[in-house]
Amino acid sequence: MESTVYRFLDTLAFIVGGPPDIAAKCSDVFENAQIRVNRVAHAAAACERLPIAMPQMVVVIGALRQDERDALVDRATAVGALLFDLDPELDTETLDMLLDRAAHAAIERGLSRDAPPTRPEDGTE
Repeated sequence: MESTVYRFLDTLAFIVGGPPDIAAKCSDVFENAQIRVNRVAHAAAACERLPIAMPQMVVVIGALRQDERDALVDRATAVGALLFDLDPELDTETLDMLLDRAAHAAIERGLSRDAPPTRPEDGTE
């Protein structure tokens, strides 16, 4: 009989595009919450890496073309990642609050996605 091996992944966030100062701030917030960060320059690179890295959160800084957005949404959904759009023009206080919420959501997503499936206690399935 073969046993099932569960693959536990580190909590990971992708940061796509945006001005370097905003992307660095995003990275700092996520890293302070013990979330690994991969920064990618554009949506095509993120789409390519999503199925391999399987992040819990994809943060898009700024606007994307519709075809880029569709591809990114499709791949993020396939790996169970949340897609988070971030306006680079936000004030510092709002940006900090939204990034904190995004970090908490990524952690919760990672915990729920990586938890092994449970069976009913009464033995019925």
